[in-house]
Amino acid sequence: MEFSPGAEKILFFCRGRGSGHAIPDIEVVRELEYVRPRAEVFFVSYGTGAKTLAEHGHKVIDIQLPELNSLLDVIVIASKLVGALNPDLVMSHEEFGALPAAAVFDKPAIFLTDWFVDQDRIIMGSLRYADQILFADWEGCFQEPPQAQGKTSYVGPIFRKFEYSTSDRARARAELDVPDDAAVIAVLPGGYATEDKAPIAEVVLGAFELLESPRKRLIWVAADEDLEPLRERTRELEGVRIMTREWRIDRLMVASDVAVTKANRKTVLELESLGVPSVALSPGLNPIDDARARICEGVRFRLIEDLKLEELAADLEAAIARGPLTVERAGGPRAATLVAQSLADALERLQPNGGSVG
Repeated sequence: MEFSPGAEKILFFCRGRGSGHAIPDIEVVRELEYVRPRAEVFFVSYGTGAKTLAEHGHKVIDIQLPELNSLLDVIVIASKLVGALNPDLVMSHEEFGALPAAAVFDKPAIFLTDWFVDQDRIIMGSLRYADQILFADWEGCFQEPPQAQGKTSYVGPIFRKFEYSTSDRARARAELDVPDDAAVIAVLPGGYATEDKAPIAEVVLGAFELLESPRKRLIWVAADEDLEPLRERTRELEGVRIMTREWRIDRLMVASDVAVTKANRKTVLELESLGVPSVALSPGLNPIDDARARICEGVRFRLIEDLKLEELAADLEAAIARGPLTVERAGGPRAATLVAQSLADALERLQPNGGSVG
């Protein structure tokens, strides 16, 4: 794979664990096509991320790593790719190993993230090699480490392109064949923590059975490996539907009165932006998700361990009774545009005379 002659060349490293990085990155590149049409982007990813990017028609170098991989492996592979492809700019969405790789070849690097951890962690040390850090959330959610101070800009959360909003609730319910007067619960656990690793089925289904509404509905978007076991488990439960992966997830979100997640922060933030209350059932596997979910508006945060059916049922009833949230700040398309403009500005700085970088 080679860049086109005369193109402004961006090598875009996208973390491949789940699709939570690929989806906003697709929105960024879509915006970049408007603000910098001469730019050409090659994605570098693996696992679900690489699959998602390819399904959306993007050029992807699949580096064939497992979704849980070694920082050292990423550094070595990224260094080889930067050296071979000679990009003008390296962009990295939470692939920390791409930053030192860019520094080896004196390539400017922009880093996109929505979390920080303790400054002594080795991954935070790699931030010193970023020329610019774009934080895809609001300032104050996480404390900046020293390596990020003075070069971090806050753009707000980046969401996939929504085609449904709260005003489309009736249409969304009609398309999903859900009655207008039903109490609808969406279960959106994400794909990275499947039922064998972080089970929530028994408590969620048990709580659903306790709900008193005769028109209750539960729609579960299951990971591939959970699909058939969940269908078998719910075969006799009235009002339950198990769905496979749904790209138009915003349709289900706005059709719902309340959602249940595994505290996966990107899903929680998307729900918040659409005004949908949620219950975050944390398996305790991701402290970053937990920290962010705890401060989201309209989210009831619960540790799944020892959670009683009656407690979850009460949480769901309270969220349904509360109704839609009032959203004061939503991120979304504006955030993707800000990231794309930062990439365009970086390319412009590389060509002070306005000519092609190639």
